[in-house]
Amino acid sequence: DQMDAVAALSEKFGFGEIRVSYKQNLILPDVPKSELPALWRALDELDLATANAGRISDIIACPGLDYCNLANARSIPIAQRISERFTDLAREMDIGEISLNISGCINACAHHHVANIGVLGVNKGGTEYYQVTLGGVADENARVGAIIGPAFDEWQIAGAVEDIVDVYLRQRQTNEKFIETYQRVGPQPFKEKLYGTDQARQTS
Repeated sequence: DQMDAVAALSEKFGFGEIRVSYKQNLILPDVPKSELPALWRALDELDLATANAGRISDIIACPGLDYCNLANARSIPIAQRISERFTDLAREMDIGEISLNISGCINACAHHHVANIGVLGVNKGGTEYYQVTLGGVADENARVGAIIGPAFDEWQIAGAVEDIVDVYLRQRQTNEKFIETYQRVGPQPFKEKLYGTDQARQTS
């Protein structure tokens, strides 16, 4: 029903075209600026107007084990659990710009390795685990994120992401983005929060 409504809006406000970005967001091109408020109100009625682009709940996730024969672990339920931790839009605005990508296998269709926070699903003895990388960048200064430590199970990973964000909020300086804080302080404060001081020393 939502997609039918979006298709109708693309015809009403544009030329009937809808694009899907690599960030898995819908783009309605060719909308006159004067019509943007009306389009936003129509999308808001469909529960599709959350202003979270570029924020932590704007997650890129591959289809994962639910839909892909190559995957080792589920991605979509993990993305949902993480996004549920950040439903307060004011909190997301305070956290600021941050990228979070989840891949269900090493093929990395969601490009987890170049996200500020990357999550890679792995299978160990028939159980799904999630490895975390930090510090990835996907712009002109591209950088692959570093594995932060041992993997988390499906019930721990959402809390681990929230812990990472909490460390950033405590460590950041004025107007500093997540990636800037991470590059300044390094992985150690995040490791200590996630694994405890002794374990962090062992993984450093």
